[in-house]
Amino acid sequence: MPTIHLSNPVTDLYGIGPAAEERLAKLDIYTIYDLIAFIPWRYDDWSELGTIGSFDMDARAGEDAGYDLSFRGTISTNPTVNVTSRKKPLSFFVNDGTGRIKLTFFNSSYLAGKFTLGDECFVHGNVTLFNGQMQMVNPYIEKAEKIADDALVRPVYHLTAGITSNNISKWVRTALKLCGNELLSVIPASIAEKKGFVSPLEVYEMAHFPASLEEAKRAREQLAYEELILLGIGMKLYSSGHGVREIAEQVIPSGPEGIDRESAMKWRQIKGNMGFALTADQAAAFRDVETDLMSTTPMNRLIQGDVGSGKTMVAALSMIITALMGKQAVLLAPTSVLASQHYKTISNLMKGSGMEPVLLLGKTKPSEKNEIKEKISDGSARVIIGTHALLTDDIRFSDLALVIADEQHRFGVKQREKLLFKDTVKDGTVKSVHNLIMTATPIPRTLAMVIYGDMATSVIKQKPSGRQEITTWFVNSKKSKAIEEILSVKLSAGEQVYIVCAKIDEDETESGADNFVGAPLDGDDTVTSVMDMKKIIDSMSNLSRYSSAVLYGSMKEKDKLETMERFIAGDIKILISTTVIEVGVDNPNANVMIIMDADRFGLSTLHQLRGRIGRGDKKSYCLLVSESKSELALQRMKMMCESSDGFALAEKDLELRGPGDFYGTRQHGIPTLRAANLYTDMNIAGEACDAVNKVIEEGGEEAERLNDAIKKMFELRFARKMEQI
Repeated sequence: MPTIHLSNPVTDLYGIGPAAEERLAKLDIYTIYDLIAFIPWRYDDWSELGTIGSFDMDARAGEDAGYDLSFRGTISTNPTVNVTSRKKPLSFFVNDGTGRIKLTFFNSSYLAGKFTLGDECFVHGNVTLFNGQMQMVNPYIEKAEKIADDALVRPVYHLTAGITSNNISKWVRTALKLCGNELLSVIPASIAEKKGFVSPLEVYEMAHFPASLEEAKRAREQLAYEELILLGIGMKLYSSGHGVREIAEQVIPSGPEGIDRESAMKWRQIKGNMGFALTADQAAAFRDVETDLMSTTPMNRLIQGDVGSGKTMVAALSMIITALMGKQAVLLAPTSVLASQHYKTISNLMKGSGMEPVLLLGKTKPSEKNEIKEKISDGSARVIIGTHALLTDDIRFSDLALVIADEQHRFGVKQREKLLFKDTVKDGTVKSVHNLIMTATPIPRTLAMVIYGDMATSVIKQKPSGRQEITTWFVNSKKSKAIEEILSVKLSAGEQVYIVCAKIDEDETESGADNFVGAPLDGDDTVTSVMDMKKIIDSMSNLSRYSSAVLYGSMKEKDKLETMERFIAGDIKILISTTVIEVGVDNPNANVMIIMDADRFGLSTLHQLRGRIGRGDKKSYCLLVSESKSELALQRMKMMCESSDGFALAEKDLELRGPGDFYGTRQHGIPTLRAANLYTDMNIAGEACDAVNKVIEEGGEEAERLNDAIKKMFELRFARKMEQI
């Protein structure tokens, strides 16, 4: 048998075939290390053993819900399958000396061959009364010798259809046995000793197979330290050019002569083309960029702009000032639709300047592509806009000075390095370019400190004048007349509508990682899917006459683009979509958004989705539809109705969500956290990263060990995410 390593594909483990591989991929599990790092999101504590006789029939006779009970007993009637109909439930009794209880199992005839009269067993389930008799329906049952008393804290994992928590536990146990010794500690010895931390192998054993809830809690704390060190230190080691000195060209003259007269005239023409004044926040952000472009230290700046705050205008002006100085600037957009939108905006700005931008997409015709590449190569194209088509090896720039990535976490670090690092000059110094990142996702300060700790940040909160306020309503029933009424009114007025759903169809979930409550969506027939909604709209006599279409992430790229373009052109009136429409698309005629099962999404995602409307001059409405009775869900819906501040909502989202994926892996490349909570654990992040930096600065054997371990474990934990687009 070949040696199994942490980096091996998960299919190298016995029992994981192609079907399981595909299902595990939905959980972001590809390698054996991914599997080990996939720690439980909660635990069921079955360790308090009771007795059947402890059930008080008189006290609970009026209760429908029953209560949970764990006990050990003996099977007192033979489990036999009904020979005339295997569809009938399997029933038998278990006695523990204090009483007996009937166990009933549906679709589990195989148990008749596993258990027999007299077998000692462990049972956990929900006790209810049926015709005055105690019973459990589909409880957990196992032979007593297989369930030790120290194995009664049961891990519960985020799951997808076809994968169970038992599957994960079994595979993890095998993985730890085969290559758990390859796990390296990234925690400084001083902290490990002070906190009483154990070896990496032991901590993962504690996390997956805890003897008590207290042990699980200790494991999660240690893994939070590990995770935040990898995120805070590992990401910087991975993306900082590995500590080399970088220089960039000075784009804007900083001397007394400043910009020449001709360029200054063109600049005034461009600012006149805007037709409005920048907000104070936009102006401040652009001044930050101008200052950076006056330096030979490469700009490494993040512009955070709340939904509709006008960050694109700051990016456009940054590109144009670079072009006026005779240099080239690139804007990378995550989709063709968004790139085309930016191209249109920047083209209007550049009228009368004597310069024209170019647009390069994957779908650009080959002849036109070659022409654009020549213009990029000879320097006649200075403002260059496109998608990942700009990251191919055959693109040659004449004098690239500025790279802007829109929604940067959709572009892999290594992908962008093709543009960011130009050459190596004397003494090992790297010639680099200025790097500007824009995100419309408000990133809480606590999260930004870890992920973007080495970046300067500009924040744009103010909305440009003329932006419509969006009225947000909470609707507590999917059958509410308010939904149909607002659709009828807006559609009959010639306007368009978004309807967002939490999953595509009954078999597949699009937003599983963003599911707030953590319960798997697969097979949940209470969730209205995209396909369900399409049928509902088509069946409504007063709505079926309006053209509708579906949109989701796993559609072919050309089909997605065609659907979005038809929606923007007005050919499609109702767009029924998953969160794939969350980022960037601007349709001023779409003024209603209905979000079905809104409790399934985080506050930040809801805010991003809501930001797709309110871009025209018509009144806009967002309806949050949820039938959840959860107090927390209702609290979140109330916050959405009362606040339009994306930064405040993002902070609250991070506080409420706990460990897990703050943004949703389907839509963003910011790494998923399994153990750490960036709201409550920031003291850990500071303490852990400061300790690592101190050890590395002092040098020596411990510094070498940490440096090596962090690089290797970051590669296993997060590097694939950094590569993705």
